Amino acid sequence: MGASRAVYEWVVAAIRSGRLRPGDPLREEQLARQLRCSRTPVREALQRLRAEGYLERGRRRGLAVSEPTQEELVDLCVVRETLEGLAARLAARGITTSEVYFLEELCEDMERALQQGDLHALARLNAEFHAVIWRAARNRYLARELQRIWLLITRQPVTTLSYPGRAREALAEHRALLDAIRCGDADRAEQLARQHMARAQMIRMRMAAGHTLPQPGVPVPAVGHPEP
Repeated sequence: MGASRAVYEWVVAAIRSGRLRPGDPLREEQLARQLRCSRTPVREALQRLRAEGYLERGRRRGLAVSEPTQEELVDLCVVRETLEGLAARLAARGITTSEVYFLEELCEDMERALQQGDLHALARLNAEFHAVIWRAARNRYLARELQRIWLLITRQPVTTLSYPGRAREALAEHRALLDAIRCGDADRAEQLARQHMARAQMIRMRMAAGHTLPQPGVPVPAVGHPEP
């Protein structure tokens, strides 16, 4: 079971970092050689990844990293909007002073990245901002599900922050959300988080429809290492 989990986490990390992109094939024998293990744990891990939606049957024999359809992407974004709102509500009720300070620092770092035009750093900081809110919600099941949904959505190698004007707009939304959480305004925090996600979803759909050129893989927020 330990070997199977290690293979699972390796593949998830590869998808998360962009080393594995939608459509990339995954072969049992090749992975077993690369990870220096038998094919049994590789097979178990790949079956689990397929059941969770990360992999699908490839064009040829074997499995490949799946790419959600537009309909699936909309469904995922609707669920994420609701759960991000819940996370913000819970965070407003129990966030610590150190977590508020960390969010403030992240906003400042995002401002600097924006001024420097560093899209990769901006995407990474954006991911961490949301991860802090997940942790501040103090609900590991919620954090785990949000991490899973974020990974499924960001299999598409494009960040909405690359859309003209979105980076500046998203930063303003982050600051407003931070203010609501800092003040303990749970209703306002939930509303702002949901609006933030709805805006991102609209832009993602617009980019997909316009066939926007892909950017480097979007980092997935880390919430520690909860049991998957």
